[in-house]
Amino acid sequence: MLLNQILKKNNYFILALFLLLSSVVKSNTNFDYFDYIDNLQSFSATFSQYTYDENDNLIKKSNGNITYKKKSKYILEYINPNKIKFISDGQFLTTYDEDLEQVIIQSLGNSSNQNIVNIMTNKKIIDNNFDMKSYSVNGENHIKFTPKSKEAKRNIFLLVIKNNKIMKISFMNDFEQSVTMNFSNFKKNQKFLDSLFNIDYPENFDVIIDK
Repeated sequence: MLLNQILKKNNYFILALFLLLSSVVKSNTNFDYFDYIDNLQSFSATFSQYTYDENDNLIKKSNGNITYKKKSKYILEYINPNKIKFISDGQFLTTYDEDLEQVIIQSLGNSSNQNIVNIMTNKKIIDNNFDMKSYSVNGENHIKFTPKSKEAKRNIFLLVIKNNKIMKISFMNDFEQSVTMNFSNFKKNQKFLDSLFNIDYPENFDVIIDK
């Protein structure tokens, strides 16, 4: 799940990423990521997510959809193998787990509840928590986020943009596993009503409020 404490110590992920980036030709780029997200009013995409263990073995593949709107409004929906949604209305993050018949509501004001969507789209979070570097790899813009915290210094995440489309994100999950999300059908600056990010759930669902 993409909740809480995404950035944890993990040497093998950094080594794998280093080897990957060493095998391609890199060059500095003038790509301005802050300008990109400043003009990113909304987007939608489908994704395939791959989760690997410490030996780089694929342990899980997931598929789903993502819809985002400024500021901090989004729906991250996993369709299989489990049906689960993360819905943010800009103030609260709701985890809707259909299989468990459970809803968890968390405040976005709690820094420990920041997740990958908030991190990649919120300039304040990036400025406060990361050193950012952009470079070009075979015509793609790679943006590397390195945590400023000494405890999480070796835990980075990488975002790839090509032709103004977000193509890929790599990061660590809560279980110190490396995760890659490949995006397709990326559509930028669509019009979404705020009501899309409200959620209703059945009365029989368990509701947990995590402040």
